[in-house]
Amino acid sequence: MKPIYLKELLPIMQGKVVYGKDVPLIKHVIKVPKRSLLKDHTMYFHVKNKLSLKYSTHFKNLVIITATPHLITHLGDNVTVVKVNNVKKAYWNFIDFYRNMLTIPFIAVTGTCGKTTTKEMVSWIFSKNHNVYKTIKNENDPSRHLDYLLGINSKTEIVVMETAVAAPGHLRKAYQYFKPHVGILTSIGIDHLNGFRDLESYVQEKLSIFKIMDPKGTIVVNGDNEYVQRLNLENFNKKVVTFGMNKGSDFQIKHIEYKDNNMLYKMIHKNKMFEGAIPGVGKHNVYNAIAAIAAANQLGMPLEESIERLKTFPSLPKHVEIVKGVNGSMLIDDTWSSNPTSIESSLDVLKNISHGKKKIAVIGEIKFLGNKTEEVHTLVGNILANEEIDILITIGKDAEHISKQAKRMGIKGNVYHCEHSDKAIQLLLERVDSNTIVLVKTSMYQSHKGLIQKLRQK
Repeated sequence: MKPIYLKELLPIMQGKVVYGKDVPLIKHVIKVPKRSLLKDHTMYFHVKNKLSLKYSTHFKNLVIITATPHLITHLGDNVTVVKVNNVKKAYWNFIDFYRNMLTIPFIAVTGTCGKTTTKEMVSWIFSKNHNVYKTIKNENDPSRHLDYLLGINSKTEIVVMETAVAAPGHLRKAYQYFKPHVGILTSIGIDHLNGFRDLESYVQEKLSIFKIMDPKGTIVVNGDNEYVQRLNLENFNKKVVTFGMNKGSDFQIKHIEYKDNNMLYKMIHKNKMFEGAIPGVGKHNVYNAIAAIAAANQLGMPLEESIERLKTFPSLPKHVEIVKGVNGSMLIDDTWSSNPTSIESSLDVLKNISHGKKKIAVIGEIKFLGNKTEEVHTLVGNILANEEIDILITIGKDAEHISKQAKRMGIKGNVYHCEHSDKAIQLLLERVDSNTIVLVKTSMYQSHKGLIQKLRQK
């Protein structure tokens, strides 16, 4: 965090010192009353409950922002109490003030699938010549926004944030923190429905990017997405840049080809053809790459430089990662996350790299679907029924809806359902050989680490 003297913040937060002095230097801000989060020069936004500072006397310069000073007890000489009329308003006034102090470019990435990969691709493009600050892996929970914002330092030149949507208002809150110059919407599918009353409200939360983006900013959006296509993008008073295979896309994907362990592509922008390649497999990764290229271009990065840089992009673990399996088999480790959209993408990979091998798909249950659990798993069963798979293995109680529906819809391969991964491992070890390719599509939220470990070649 860039240090700020309290007296600079008092008019911003509309606060008045009622205990202590206005001279403390703020180097750390928290909004959760945990003693473990306290350190020297901390400002804490206090709400409602009683707060005892009895065991905090060893910290230097603690500043408490509160509407109820009488609830703060055991005040020492190290404490300053600031009274405000509305703590929430004071907090957001501080966030606005602090964010506006930062004049470097911000990029925010959201979407049902591809957030982490696209965020990493954008970061990789800029990291050759810039100091890039980004979210850690997929650690994108809104509770981390404050820490991410304050973690930016004087050396940071580009900020790339991954913003999750697990409940209504999450995207708006993220944009309040980061105020991105470029917002990326990679895709809209089905995920995290437990935080929404229905699919439509989830979709609308994703589409809220068009309302909450600053008019001076740019939205980079997947123009092939069915929900985006329903919108009249000319109705929004901000710049919208589209990517996809749709002929009207600003960054049009003209050709995608699997080539060894790479994806080749051709892209048209402003009537000029560009050709590129990215390590790893999957059509979805070409979409991620074009989204990253388009976003970087909005901040002045030449297309040729982005395309060249992505040729050396380090593939992410557990994102359709191709590894050697037991008994000479080939294994596709796609256990980062799971939803219907990403399952379709991984099945496309299985089909395109199998080259006549026996195909086995191992599909785990999908989490965080709320009352749509059976419906979504049934949908996945429909998807699998249309695939040429020799063996389908489903794992987990809810995943039984997948196997039952695939059977009902006439899937041609053999189908097995396993309550636990141990049974799935046994089935696989008995059936894989050098002429087998196995797709394992589960989620990091499931405890199937042993499954992958036992299927990988030692």
